[in-house]
Amino acid sequence: MIQEAEITFCLSLFSSNQPIFMVRYGGMRRRISDTASKLRRFSLLRLRGLLCMLLFLLAFFSCSNPVQDAEEITANSTLRYSAESLYDATEWAEEIEFDRLTASVSSVEGISARLNLSPLIVLASVPSDSTRIFPNLEGFGSLDTTLISKRLREMLTSFCECIAANKEADKFMESNCLFSLALFYEDFERIFASCFDFSDEQDSSETAYFDSFVLGEPFLDGVYYEVPVKFFGKKANLTLCVFCFEKSSAWKIDQIQIVDWEILDGKN
Repeated sequence: MIQEAEITFCLSLFSSNQPIFMVRYGGMRRRISDTASKLRRFSLLRLRGLLCMLLFLLAFFSCSNPVQDAEEITANSTLRYSAESLYDATEWAEEIEFDRLTASVSSVEGISARLNLSPLIVLASVPSDSTRIFPNLEGFGSLDTTLISKRLREMLTSFCECIAANKEADKFMESNCLFSLALFYEDFERIFASCFDFSDEQDSSETAYFDSFVLGEPFLDGVYYEVPVKFFGKKANLTLCVFCFEKSSAWKIDQIQIVDWEILDGKN
């Protein structure tokens, strides 16, 4: 006795419109037609054929000179290709000072030949228009000696070395101004009598008064250069103003003036 019977129509899952009759009897299904199995086998065969054809086409096109395509893509996408294309498409003006710009420069005036020339070295050799800064010695003034020429500096250096080492300095004085040097020595011995031994028994070559000195910024008064000089020693310090002038292409001292002094035991 059939308690439950149900007939349903199903469509094939493999592109076939032929109905498949299924009967459910007693909770079980029984296939009443083998059409579905045939269609399933046919569809699998067709699918395999499509896959084989697809693989064949892929293999065919992959072997159609892939190296050439890759070379064309690479050649057209490099920076060199882009630069050459831009260079060829640019309209260039005529060269200006070709010989000067292409000349080989091996030396530059003001730069030692031992240095390897470079843009930075050449720029560093160019005088700057900016304001230069010089040190300032408290109680003395600026140490800017740019206005002192080479010959004047050499003469003043030799003169100050003689004063510091207690040596004769007559040759630096103008011939008719030796009295100024004598007055300087007289004032010097009076001021520093408690510091240095000025007795006749003392060998002047063995008695140095000062260890070092510096030149200051000069003051120009017509034909005269007023150059401040400061001496430093273990026992005393001394500041002078030396009046210089040029005569027959040689620098001479006209006058020596004591400006300031310091005895290092505290007496002034």
